[in-house]
Amino acid sequence: MKIKTLKKFGVFLLIAAVSCVSLLGCNSKESTSSSKESTSTEDPEDAVNYTIGVCLSIDNDYYNSITTGFLDAVYDTIGEENVTVKSQIISEEHSGEVIIQEFLNENVDLIFANGKAALSAASISTVETPIIGAGVIDFKTTLHILDDSWNRYTNRNITGISGSPSVSNQLSLLLETNPTLDSIGILYSPEDTDSIYQNEILENYLDEAGIPWKEYELTSSTTAAAEYEAVTEDAGSVILAGEQALASAKEGAASDVESFGDDGILSDILSPNSARSPKISKFWTTSEEAATDQEGGTVQEEGTIQEETVQEETTQEEAADNTSIIETAVSECDALYIAAGSTLTDQIETITSYAHGAGVSTLGGDMTLGQYTYVTLYSDPYDMGYRAGKLVKRIVVDGENPGEIKIGLPSSNVKKLYQSSVAQLFEKEFPKSFTEYNEFVSTYVAGSETTRVSTEEGEDD
Repeated sequence: MKIKTLKKFGVFLLIAAVSCVSLLGCNSKESTSSSKESTSTEDPEDAVNYTIGVCLSIDNDYYNSITTGFLDAVYDTIGEENVTVKSQIISEEHSGEVIIQEFLNENVDLIFANGKAALSAASISTVETPIIGAGVIDFKTTLHILDDSWNRYTNRNITGISGSPSVSNQLSLLLETNPTLDSIGILYSPEDTDSIYQNEILENYLDEAGIPWKEYELTSSTTAAAEYEAVTEDAGSVILAGEQALASAKEGAASDVESFGDDGILSDILSPNSARSPKISKFWTTSEEAATDQEGGTVQEEGTIQEETVQEETTQEEAADNTSIIETAVSECDALYIAAGSTLTDQIETITSYAHGAGVSTLGGDMTLGQYTYVTLYSDPYDMGYRAGKLVKRIVVDGENPGEIKIGLPSSNVKKLYQSSVAQLFEKEFPKSFTEYNEFVSTYVAGSETTRVSTEEGEDD
């Protein structure tokens, strides 16, 4: 009887032991499962948040569209939940230098400099925090890069996408709309280095094509000159590019005019810090004019050395004196060219009135000028911003060095536009490859032709 009791008791202990082991095993599995779930929700890669400081030079539709494209690309490639954006606009009360310093004090991971003033402020404020620039026509001059062989690598903490229009496309447009083009007049004001930069690229192309050209120096209005100075003003110490310069061929001048392709964004002959007089091409037929003084400036034959000319202080009255220069340009040329962002924009209606009345074609480098000029080209600023935004992932996530990412060239995806009122005056009918300016403005949606991505696909800039 005792033996049976002991056996039953032994069996009971065995069952209890097995049950305990089973329970322990279940608890162990549940614990492991909970641990895995906890690890997956706390994945460090998912928890990363990047802070981006956005600095705008001017609050207008152009720069705002660039910013919209930039942020859309950042959200598409990194995820909106992983990004914190701090955005500020340069003003008289809040300078670019102050804004950038605030970003640096907040330890932003990257600065987006939208426009020349913003890029200038960012470039002199830090050599460590990555900077992406856009809406800048001339990166080389803005960054004070003195190397003539510069090949779009900054060799420091800066990269970006050029806001310069495609000048080769503009020349192709001039040739397409003026089949018998014999001479081109290039209008500019002396303090406008962005226009001079574009003009000299165009002049290189014209020389290659054997087309005569002549510069006409006009005086900016006081308001236009002041606005340009505010946008382009530099402050602080100049930081030059890295000591190591990569060798390259000249961009722009070496390109084939007939390619209708991209331009380089540098001009070896541009010296914005020195005095500059109007130039004339070697193909110009009336060579005697190369040695005569022109009202508003002295004409200088291309390649000769000219003594410095003293520019008197600009006044509204002096700006009115441009009429005689405009009349001279109209009488000597088949077409007139005014570069994008020109300080002559507030005089464009007067310029085109004289030109079109005399049957002279006009090309404006941007959409504001295009309201009055015969033809213009449109490049979507949203697309420029989107291309710039795609660089963010390459830098903050993938760890690429901004100085080793080439400044992106102007987009070759442009729209050819014409003014119907001027076309009627010239009795010109445009093919379907052109769009009427006002019709385009009323129907086009910024960014509608930009291909958006969900992951970084790379960029051949």
